[in-house]
Amino acid sequence: PLLRLNDLRKHGITLHLMLEAERQAIPDVPAVYFVQPTQANMERIASDATAALYESMHLNFTTSLPSKQLEALALAVVKGEKGPQRIAKLHDQYLAFIALEPTLFSLGLTDAYVQLNDPSAQDSQIETVVASIVDGLFSVCVTLGVVPIIRCPRGGVAEHVAAQLDQKLRDALRARNNLFVEGVLGLSASLTRPLLCLFDRNFDMSSALQHSWTYKPMVHDVLGLHLNRITLSAEAGPGPGSTGPGLAGGKRTYDVDEHDFFWEACGTHAFPRVAEEVETQLQRYRSAVEEINKRTAAGAQEGEFVDADELLRKNTQNLMAAVSSLPELQEQKKTLDKHTNLATALLSAIKGRGLDAWHSTDEEVLCGKADLGAVLRLLGGARGSPADRLRLALLWLLTSEGVPSEADYNELEGAVRAGGAD
Repeated sequence: PLLRLNDLRKHGITLHLMLEAERQAIPDVPAVYFVQPTQANMERIASDATAALYESMHLNFTTSLPSKQLEALALAVVKGEKGPQRIAKLHDQYLAFIALEPTLFSLGLTDAYVQLNDPSAQDSQIETVVASIVDGLFSVCVTLGVVPIIRCPRGGVAEHVAAQLDQKLRDALRARNNLFVEGVLGLSASLTRPLLCLFDRNFDMSSALQHSWTYKPMVHDVLGLHLNRITLSAEAGPGPGSTGPGLAGGKRTYDVDEHDFFWEACGTHAFPRVAEEVETQLQRYRSAVEEINKRTAAGAQEGEFVDADELLRKNTQNLMAAVSSLPELQEQKKTLDKHTNLATALLSAIKGRGLDAWHSTDEEVLCGKADLGAVLRLLGGARGSPADRLRLALLWLLTSEGVPSEADYNELEGAVRAGGAD
């Protein structure tokens, strides 16, 4: 999972550094390493151990550490007088993936598609990428404690990945230290095994090209959501909650995850509905604050006889209730301010690039209702970025019936190049 600084501090970690950074010795504290089992990382760990940088070293690897690298690490560590004493524990964590949400993960392989489809790529390069994909999927299976039923189309990379993942799962089930509950539960566990479907990206290229109109995909596509964090430039407007941490260089950063109630509730809504929901939630917040103010300011009405002790008790109860509810209301207000700023930035992009028109035309292209003329009219318009034009042109080429004529292709290419696309 993604860990923020506050999460690390809750677990007693007060300092975090990159492995390749220059680090000073802190000989009286333990160090927790979380690294990939690469040759460069093994050499750096051995160097830290022989230099006695820390009191003890707890090594955690994202995938299984090969026996050859383990032997090489041991040989390098014993060369130092104090090296072997520094290594306290070693664990294979099987965490070669990024859990963005409870039901969403990423392998973090940004260039995998290019490397797998590059005609000039060497077999060794393709095998390296496939191995990384297999390690990531295997880590997900180990973390969930399940052995899935694997299905994939015949031929292509998907089948290659499926075959290697299947073999790795079988080897793990035969191992002495079984990583899966299925190895113990047997047939009863096989009845509830999940289904893992693997597809090549080329199986559905259109979904990666079309312009989205729902909240989460739009934040990712337009605002550059990365690892559950969005960075807005100062041009997005000040907005509420624009002061605070993360404003270096006139930029603001926001985190969104499963703890964000608005993100979870409205992530799949269309953008116009999200804008309405922001205003609705703000009105609820204002009503809650007004109710608290009324209750804490309440007293005996004029001419009414009230026991002083009873009035004091009621006022104390109201005050305690207000104090207990204020932190939650403050967090709600911060969340709503954040999404107000995000919605404002999205609205600015929609107006500037005409994203509503691009989205509607994409939908018509996918449904077969938009001809080349409609596509060319939008490509020749004033609004939209070069990437918007290129995405629409590719979408039309992918969904058009038959091979376009050379004249249509040249006209489409000319319109895209005229819009600034390379």
